[in-house]
Amino acid sequence: MKVIRLAKQAVQLSKKKRTKYRFQKLKMCKKCNRYSVLGDEKCQNCGSDFIGIETLVKSIFKNRLFTEAIWILMFVCVGILAAPTVKMLYYSLIAGVVFVIGYVILTSIFMKSEYFMQLKKLLRIDLRKIAAGIQYDSELAKEDVHAERLAPAYEKLRDIGDFIASDQVKIRRIMVLNEIVLRSDMELELEPLIPSSYDSNFVKYALEVLKINRTLFTKKCIAYFIKYREAIVSDFGMDSLISVAGSALRMKLYILEFSEFIEEFLEYFPKDRFLRLCSIIYSNPEVDWGSLEEKTKRLVMVKYHYDPDFKQFVS
Repeated sequence: MKVIRLAKQAVQLSKKKRTKYRFQKLKMCKKCNRYSVLGDEKCQNCGSDFIGIETLVKSIFKNRLFTEAIWILMFVCVGILAAPTVKMLYYSLIAGVVFVIGYVILTSIFMKSEYFMQLKKLLRIDLRKIAAGIQYDSELAKEDVHAERLAPAYEKLRDIGDFIASDQVKIRRIMVLNEIVLRSDMELELEPLIPSSYDSNFVKYALEVLKINRTLFTKKCIAYFIKYREAIVSDFGMDSLISVAGSALRMKLYILEFSEFIEEFLEYFPKDRFLRLCSIIYSNPEVDWGSLEEKTKRLVMVKYHYDPDFKQFVS
């Protein structure tokens, strides 16, 4: 799915539709019974409306309850008709009413549990159809990429990625994102796209995100760069690690956890990042910063002792 372009494409991405559970992304076409996880309201194959998985399960559940209710009424009617005496008829009628009321009460109590059981059963039975539907969604995304419709391509891959968290889907999403002009107003993601092994496409994307929104660089992202530092330096140079180490200065907890990594690049930090580190260290004298504190103090005396911004840190 590799696409080579001379320039990145400026696009407008729609907002991501969030659901409480992954399965809520699933929907099925009423006409061709094809499953999909895309945000489209109509089936791309036949043009019919999609029905959400929850609505589908509720419909199946209601039909089952209706069938069971009919059978109960039939048994009650047979009992009444077969009663040899009026007294037995009343007994049959009372027993039938009690049974129906009990059935309704028990169904109400266990309705949520029964609903999820019906859902699991449907997902298990239709597993192959669901896989085939998602594969079709993936082919639609691939067609959009080849036609250079990057916004709809990414949105499709994003919907698929919310349902299937595989490296293959992650990398495909990243490859499309690397062909898009990223902006701060976009709903960008980073941690959910971290692959299980080294991938230069992800590193390229992560470094671009770091320039736009440093807050997206979480603990897991920093750990990824440390784990694959040799390959990253080989592909992107030492400046990439310096930038990541600088991003770790965003939080006190990150500084403590990655203190050794930060210490390696201390003298290469821009003034604003080093000033932030000094502020955090001096504002928390009770914290054991280890050798990072000593090296920071030495660097202040050697490099910034004349700078008025560091006056408070010069002892």
